[in-house]
Amino acid sequence: MKLLISSFFAGVLWLLRPDVAPLQSSIYRQATTATTVLYETSLRFNIYTFTITATDSGAVRDLAVKAYRGTLLLTNFHTRVDGAVTGAEVADLDNNRFPELYVYSTSDGSGSFGRVYGWQFLPERMAPIQTPNWLKGFEGYMGHDSLWVERDVLCRKFPIYNSGDANAEPTGGVKMQRYRLRPSGQSFTLIPDQPTDQSAGR
Repeated sequence: MKLLISSFFAGVLWLLRPDVAPLQSSIYRQATTATTVLYETSLRFNIYTFTITATDSGAVRDLAVKAYRGTLLLTNFHTRVDGAVTGAEVADLDNNRFPELYVYSTSDGSGSFGRVYGWQFLPERMAPIQTPNWLKGFEGYMGHDSLWVERDVLCRKFPIYNSGDANAEPTGGVKMQRYRLRPSGQSFTLIPDQPTDQSAGR
């Protein structure tokens, strides 16, 4: 009987040990392993580190982002993105010495419409980066975007379709659109320059 009582109290004490993993870490592992991981990368900007994970869960995917300054975890958040995540970059488009994270996605289907999701990481907060009218204002636009950062601009390139063009055979040339980052209240906005026509090569 004494042996059974001693074993019972030993088990209770083990459950109360202070070195049990924190609940937040457990929740994060469950959230990122519930479905198949489609995209995963780690990026650095000076002392900042970002880990980006996207799951393959249908037309709308779950994107998980962890941001660190040194060893300090700044944020750990999830958001939904349209289509498959195809890339991610860190930059400082407004030259304020604080990093921005840009995540690119491509929608499912024949159009393959490109989207960009962005956040700037300021000392006191994380600010969203807006992309107003992203899919509007381009005559002959039918998707197939290429997206990348070049110095202090975000670049976007896509083919132009004339009436009657097949999806795989656009005949209207290639449009290049550059965006510059500007403050907009408590957030930031990617403001487009005047678009230019160019040859098919990047």
